[in-house]
Amino acid sequence: MRLSTARFVFGGGRYSRYAKAIAPDAEKLVREKFGSLPAAIHVVLNGDTSQLDHLVNTAEAELLPGITPTHVNAVSRADRHSRRAYGQTTIDRNGVLIVLQIANMRSEADVAETLVHELVHAHQLGDRAARGLHLDYLKHVWGQKPMKPNTVSAYELLIDQRETEAYGAESLASQL
Repeated sequence: MRLSTARFVFGGGRYSRYAKAIAPDAEKLVREKFGSLPAAIHVVLNGDTSQLDHLVNTAEAELLPGITPTHVNAVSRADRHSRRAYGQTTIDRNGVLIVLQIANMRSEADVAETLVHELVHAHQLGDRAARGLHLDYLKHVWGQKPMKPNTVSAYELLIDQRETEAYGAESLASQL
């Protein structure tokens, strides 16, 4: 797992350092509970609340020939208007991208729970079939290749189930 910081408009400081310190243990907890994680996980500790959607959208745009980050950001998905969000996870060229919105976090518990939550999403998107299905969904969302309505509904139900699973796993953070 690779960690980096992006666009800190404030000190970033304590919560960023805490995230870096607990990341290996959080990864181990999620791996022990859920199984494999992708070999390549890039965690960005973001300090600029206006950049969360941009970072995730840009990673997705790189997977979609003919879509530019500017286009993606202009037609951003309704679920991506997330100035108060703590994190987002998506697939990227090399594996999985996790953006932790450090600027929004108010405690170490927020950091730990969000990191565990997003690592569960990394697990969920980590195998080849899940990655392929998510890429098909992204192509649909960004208007490149429509999916059948029942396929979209089924995938969005799966997204909801994955979200429930990730929220349920946040209690693992108490072990950090």
